[in-house]
Amino acid sequence: MAPSPSASKSSAAAVRAAPQPLPSSFSSAQAKKAVDALLAHATKVAAERDDSELISRDEHVWLNVNTKHPTTRKRLMPVRIQLPHPPLPPPPATSVCLITKDPQREYKDLLASQGIKFVSRVVGVAKLKGKFKPFEPRRQLMRDHELWLCDDRVVDMMPQLLGKMFFEAKKTPIPVNLKRKDLKTELGKAISSTYYHPSTGTSHAIRISTVGISNSSQTLENLLAAVPSAIAQIQGGWDNVLSIGIKTSTSVLLPVWSSPLEGRFDADANAGAEQDVDMDEKKKGKAKGKGKKRGADDVESGSKKVKSAVQADKVEEAAPAKKAVKGLEGKEKVVKKKSSTVGSGGAGKRAKEAVLGRK
Repeated sequence: MAPSPSASKSSAAAVRAAPQPLPSSFSSAQAKKAVDALLAHATKVAAERDDSELISRDEHVWLNVNTKHPTTRKRLMPVRIQLPHPPLPPPPATSVCLITKDPQREYKDLLASQGIKFVSRVVGVAKLKGKFKPFEPRRQLMRDHELWLCDDRVVDMMPQLLGKMFFEAKKTPIPVNLKRKDLKTELGKAISSTYYHPSTGTSHAIRISTVGISNSSQTLENLLAAVPSAIAQIQGGWDNVLSIGIKTSTSVLLPVWSSPLEGRFDADANAGAEQDVDMDEKKKGKAKGKGKKRGADDVESGSKKVKSAVQADKVEEAAPAKKAVKGLEGKEKVVKKKSSTVGSGGAGKRAKEAVLGRK
């Protein structure tokens, strides 16, 4: 489903949002300690992994911003954040795929004419609708490339053509303007930047460096540059920020900054109290409803019991009558049997002889 024009406008407005300055409680020394400890741990883990794995993989450092309340803004397109140092290794170490309008051959020739060699692959919209429409080819295409760029004229078609797996893997295509005269600079800025991916949850992750490529000072500079721009994209700004930390995909979160304890959850407590009152009212309403239902069930079950008792009495009254009838029938049968045996005895013979005149 393509994003609405209002969503595109909100994304554009988010890009123009001014960075929020760091608060006085933010400690650069604490940030440096967290960066040094995380890089030391990640380097040790990478060395152990290289001994057991044939193909090494890059480990990224992520800036995590946790908020008190989820945002109500619904956006799909990522927001560009310019950093002093590229968060990813330069191409060709990082594979870049560019999605263009049709025909894709025209844009391949355009890249070649301007000497742009850091784009690994060019894919047109027609290829996404045809060759890469099945799930498996599309998933393999996603895995083959780390960074995705997209012509801003077709970016609205990407959610429908790529599917949710690209957005869940944080490989949302980055809009670029392919009509720029200096196309190499335009694409170079897109590759050297990091991106804030909008989320409706309370946790936001932003890639700020790569272990083994960026040193401690470069990672710290990227961290200090990314935090103000990231806070500018969060609804409520610093008042809505609960904590900030850094981590890799396999490590725990190391704290960098936390909101003051005093008054941290005042708004949450009021909201929770109101919610508790609403829940109590709902529970009372449900209890009343359950009581009515239970009373109706009791009346119904009582009537059923009365009916079953009446039926049992009728059965008990009918049982002796049936037994009596059976007893009478048995007597009648016995009488009939006795009467039938009379003709077969001596009296019967005598009567027969009298009729025949023998006596």
